[in-house]
Amino acid sequence: MSDLHAKLAQSGDHHHSHGIIHMMIEGALIGGVTALLAHLVSNGLSHVVDKWQDGEHHAIDADKLKSILGADKLAAIAEKTGLSVDDAAKYLSQHLPGAAKKHFGG
Repeated sequence: MSDLHAKLAQSGDHHHSHGIIHMMIEGALIGGVTALLAHLVSNGLSHVVDKWQDGEHHAIDADKLKSILGADKLAAIAEKTGLSVDDAAKYLSQHLPGAAKKHFGG
């Protein structure tokens, strides 16, 4: 089990999970969280990202996230964490709003 996978298994604390999200994304996607948020905006989710920027915890569906990110990006994140693609998408969908808020300085 990777160190990140172990941290994911233990993460109940939302502050702790924001750091994990950054580790997941930064290690797997060029451009990190900024690029991921831009990708969501360019794929029709600007209203969701705007809510995150305003500090709202507007959830995103894991299947929608999988569809928008595509198999390659999600597979890279899953590989980085040692999670399945489905579990990585679920984790991101649950914790990305808070990580985005923190990313925007909230």
